[in-house]
Amino acid sequence: MIRTLELTAMGLLLAMLALGQYMAGATEPLELGQGVDGPWWMAETTLTKSGALRLDDKPWWTRAAALESGDSFVLEDGKALVRRESFLNRSGKKSDGIVWVIDDDEDESLRDGGDTDSDCYVADYNRDGAVDRMVDYIDSDGDGDPDEMDIRYFVDGELRYCWFGDDIDDDSAMWSLSGYEYGGPSFFEGDPYGNSMVYMNKLDTEKGTWAPISECPFAFYDTDSDGFSEVVVRCSAVPLSYDPAIDPDFANDYGHFGAPWKPLLSNMGIVNIRYSFDVDNLSSKDTPLHYDFGFNLVGAAPYEFPGMRHFNPKRRPPQTTTVTPWKSLRDICDHYEARETGFSWRENPDDTISIGYGDRREDDYRWEGVFWIWERRFMENTGGPCQKWNMRREYSTTSASSRTLYYSGVDQRIHLKHAQEGWIQAGHFAGLDGIGEIRMFDTDANGYFDRWEYDFGTWKRVATVRDEKAKDIPWDYEALSKTYTQKILPEAMKANEGFLAAMSATHPFSIPAEFEQALGNESTNCQRYAQDVLRELQYADFFTHWSDVVTDVLAGQPMDDLRRLGPQARATQPSSQTAWELRRILSQLDQLYAQGDLEEAGKLIEASAKTFEILRME
Repeated sequence: MIRTLELTAMGLLLAMLALGQYMAGATEPLELGQGVDGPWWMAETTLTKSGALRLDDKPWWTRAAALESGDSFVLEDGKALVRRESFLNRSGKKSDGIVWVIDDDEDESLRDGGDTDSDCYVADYNRDGAVDRMVDYIDSDGDGDPDEMDIRYFVDGELRYCWFGDDIDDDSAMWSLSGYEYGGPSFFEGDPYGNSMVYMNKLDTEKGTWAPISECPFAFYDTDSDGFSEVVVRCSAVPLSYDPAIDPDFANDYGHFGAPWKPLLSNMGIVNIRYSFDVDNLSSKDTPLHYDFGFNLVGAAPYEFPGMRHFNPKRRPPQTTTVTPWKSLRDICDHYEARETGFSWRENPDDTISIGYGDRREDDYRWEGVFWIWERRFMENTGGPCQKWNMRREYSTTSASSRTLYYSGVDQRIHLKHAQEGWIQAGHFAGLDGIGEIRMFDTDANGYFDRWEYDFGTWKRVATVRDEKAKDIPWDYEALSKTYTQKILPEAMKANEGFLAAMSATHPFSIPAEFEQALGNESTNCQRYAQDVLRELQYADFFTHWSDVVTDVLAGQPMDDLRRLGPQARATQPSSQTAWELRRILSQLDQLYAQGDLEEAGKLIEASAKTFEILRME
């Protein structure tokens, strides 16, 4: 016991010394091949210059190889355990492996098979002596719970890449595991909640250091301190010299991660950012991962940011990772130079898919946020899975170094400034079938949509406006959320309700039962969208009905009907005069509706009630 305490103190002393020397600039942190210079537990897992680590050169290997499934033994010094176990990896493949559990902090956790405090798990999947995975829990501050987590991936016994976890909010949750690698049912069981960050680095075997690659990082932000995230960011780290025509999804290709180091990996950049937000602030325990809109940014920023070298003296070599700092990442995203921008706004769930989680799978909210889809406009390295129906997409090829939005008084929505085009496929929510599509265009290239095309089967409507009623919105997420929920949404819903009521007063409309469910959604954003779709369907019925009435009256009147009828009769019964008056009213109504003047459109219907009543007799 005295020996154990001496070694523990020595390990802590060396770690503190390494940190002090590093901060003073006197030495570099331990890198490949230097683990032997660290505490005993670090020396036990020292890697070669090529990143190799084998178990069959350990003095206990012969004994380990002879273990029966489920059997184990503790090494003589009591600081490590070796066992044979069967498990499934992330892909569902069964392994019958050897697992070496190292009790770094010597807290006697081996009595329970190890813990997630400061223990390391080294797995040999096939019992061939070559290491396949290493899961290392790091208690950085010594408070008895993990603060960082490494999941190291070996290929042919050589370390190639690693998933890192950083527990920003200190809730002891980071990665979920399956077979000593990132897995489990999904990352929903990991920690996409609160404040946290995960990221990947690849081993640079030429320098013996970590280099950014792939999702570096995925970061989550709890802006209201309720334990659930309202903002999520994913950066794609890819060689700046990569060819998107040949390898358009480099950031998500595990073939690159597991391959040996290549020179092109020495010049990495952030080529894609997914940046998502919960605009109505519904992200909570009851409705987690409630993201409403997001930017998909494509550019080529060199991966070089202040504070990106993250050194931890308790990490096994290499001890310094490379990742954008969590605290400054949102500012990086706010000012990222994007040559293309995709903007997605989730208006409602999509009944055709189920990519959510648990009891709320049907809502399709993703831990990754709201991001682009590989349809119509391809944007490289964005990944999936994605929602198709009821997701508004807007696309811009205008270079932008800031996130610029505007409010349109035409459709009472927030849009991406300089988007040349957009679309949303409406339907497949609340049990409804596909309804149609709305397309948006900026025809005069002034940065604002001025044309909306409604293609709802037999109903087609085009609205082109001279005045976009656009108002630029300064980029401030918290202020945007407040304005949207307290002003834009209530005003839009009130205008919808008034116009729907005005139409119903002159021509009743049978509301599909499915809309009752949709209009009762807990999200007012979703309620408003259901209102909008219902409004277009009711307007189509209203406008078509009265247009047909006008057509029938005009077709049925003799050429001299106005001469035959006296002034009183012309004003009180159907005639070509009253029919033509309604035609003029419908034309004016359609123009007001196209411009988004719902209140004025409703007033016009009310003011024209007498004309509608006369022609209703027809």
